[in-house]
Order: sequence, then C-alpha cells, then structure tokens
Amino acid sequence: MARRSMIKTLTGLFRRTGQRPRVCLEIRPDGIAWSAGAEPARAGFADCLPAKRLAVLQSLVTEHGWAGAATTLVLPLDQYQVFQMERPEGVEETELADALKWKLKDFLDFSPTDAVSDVFPFPADASRGRGVLVNVVAARKSLVRELIDLVGNAGLALARIDIAELALRNLVCRLDESRRGATLVHLKEHYGHMVICRDQTLYLSRRLDVTSGDLQDAAEQENAVQSLALEIQRSLDYYESQLGQAPPARIQLVCRDSALPLASMLSSYLAAGIETLDWRALGVDGELDSRCLPAWSAGLPDREVVQR
Repeated sequence: MARRSMIKTLTGLFRRTGQRPRVCLEIRPDGIAWSAGAEPARAGFADCLPAKRLAVLQSLVTEHGWAGAATTLVLPLDQYQVFQMERPEGVEETELADALKWKLKDFLDFSPTDAVSDVFPFPADASRGRGVLVNVVAARKSLVRELIDLVGNAGLALARIDIAELALRNLVCRLDESRRGATLVHLKEHYGHMVICRDQTLYLSRRLDVTSGDLQDAAEQENAVQSLALEIQRSLDYYESQLGQAPPARIQLVCRDSALPLASMLSSYLAAGIETLDWRALGVDGELDSRCLPAWSAGLPDREVVQR
C-alpha cells in the first residue's frame, strides 16, 4: 500500500461506518485475538511471536473462510496515547485531528510528524469549566502502517481502526442498564484496564499497574490486591470529584484466572460492589477467553441511547 493511500485509510479512525464489522482483530505481542460472526460472536486467541504473525493470520483466514472480510483492527492500550485538549474554535470536524496533532509535541516522546492521530468526544458534562474538550489519540505511524500491511497481506479488507477503550465501550454500555453508568475492570497479564461509560459515552479510561503474577504469588498477593483496590478506588474518586459524576454502584471484573476469587478479595477494600462478569447474561456459553475481550467487544453493534 502506498504511503499516501495508507494515510487516507487512517482518516477518521474512530468513526462508525454503519456497517457491522465481520472480523475484529487485536494484534498483541503474545499473539492474535480475534472475533467473528453474528452476535454473540465466536472468539479465539492464537499464540504466536511477532515474526510468525503473518503466517498465523493467513492460517486463520483460510481456516475460517475470512478472505476479503471487512476487518476492524483494535490497537492495544500500550500502542497509543490519549490526551484531553481544548477544542479550537472555528475548526471543522474533518480538520480537527490535524489541527490538534501539532499540540502533541509537548506530550509525545516522538515527533508529531511520526504520529497518526484522530479525535473522539469528551463528555461535555465532565469538563468542569475547562472549556470544550476533545480526546486526541496518537500512535506511531510506523506501527500502524505495519498492522495495516499485516491485515492486507493476510487477505483481509481493513474497514476501520479502533482503540481498546472504545472497543470496550460497546460492552460496558450494555452493562449500563440503568443508564447511570457502568464500570469494567479488565485484568491482563502485565497490567489492568478500567473503563467507565454512561449513555454510550466513554468517561474514564485508566491503566492499572498490576500483574497477574503478583496476584497469584502467595508472597505478593495481599499487597497486589490492596494496590489494585487502591488504584480502582482512586479512579472512582476522580470520576466523582474531578468529572462531577456519581460513581457506579457496581464494578464488573474480567480476568483470565477465574479460579482466583479476586472479586471477593477486592470487595473489602472498595466502596462499590464488585463481581465477576456473567457471560451467560451476554449470550455467551461458558467463559470467553479474556485475552479476546477487546476484539470481541469491538464486534458488538452500538446500542441506541434511550431518549429521556
């Protein structure tokens, strides 16, 4: 793919096309997470090193008959950065990402010329007198180009690029039946991810510094649980005090080691209730491999916001 056409493909990364994606992929350092098919989608994880990605993805395409399928690519949390910035007056929506990209020079550890960026809304009722804000996403152009080439070389048709928290938003909004907000904590091998959404809108996304190894290590477990609970509670406090929102009463937890009673271990340290996500309520038989959660969530269609 020529460089110019690649940049054109990246324009409007996070805008829905109205067409439900058929295949969703998250390319991780340890493998490829995928989901495909009608709701509830099938999902799986293929372990592989980066050097084997193309061969493994081509094998998946052949095995599942995905050739030419419209594909959503989900960027993992550690492959991009999100910043809140004041929206400049008089700038058209289509020009907003480019207008703000050059303000990233003070925040990025690489040049804005090496960045690809886009924007998505910041909730107006959470700005607390800071003006009209937007979320600006930035990722290394070389990384995104590599992933785009991987999808194309495997015989798939890239439809859109998503990011982890906006993919998880699709799931969290389904948990928000009361329309008062819902919280999800997704624990991965080397870190956790906390997302709070209300009325189809992402309000808060936080990385949680915890490893599955510490949570399972008898010598480190108590300190790890307390540290995780403290990070979750601080995020809830920030959501209430700085964003001016009433914190959700319950937290849904997803972690790979379902044998560890982590929800009950955390509950004594948190003001909110916490429980392990019930996959049956989402139409999934058994448990979804938690490594597939962002890819699976990206395939969920948007639900219409209930009009008050």
